[in-house]
Amino acid sequence: MLSYGDVSGSGLIEPYRKIIALWDEPTQHRTGSRFERVSFECIEQLRVCEPLSEAAADPQRHAARDDAAESALAQIPPRILVGRDTRDAHFPMSCLNAAGSLLDDVITPYRASLLITSVGYFDPVEERDLLAAMRTLRIHYEDRPQDRSALSDDITRELRAWFDTATL
Repeated sequence: MLSYGDVSGSGLIEPYRKIIALWDEPTQHRTGSRFERVSFECIEQLRVCEPLSEAAADPQRHAARDDAAESALAQIPPRILVGRDTRDAHFPMSCLNAAGSLLDDVITPYRASLLITSVGYFDPVEERDLLAAMRTLRIHYEDRPQDRSALSDDITRELRAWFDTATL
């Protein structure tokens, strides 16, 4: 679960409730990866945030624009994942989500490239090279079906290299 600048707190309360409901579910696939560990750290910090816990406990309650629950959802994950909770944190969070999910075998390389290129409108300064590479690889993947296996490897290699140097 990540927070994006164009999603309200109300839109994030329900996914947060689902995560908490499945938190101790023994059938959940666990990887032990760095991405999973830092994601769990986000959830642990959100769980001890009293306004969010109260909002999540009441199925009829939604986070209003001025609600402290929304503030926690908008600030805690980006601060943990990318070291800042400013508006420019949303794109690197998307990149971390895509790269981490790919490396944990949750999504395909093509879907990872789609996630990154679909939120490129944030015009990231620090991640422009990654965005450009993902756009090029996505276009090649779509235009050259015969090369998809090699392009999947290229996407994975590019995201692994970026992920290995990312702030977590």
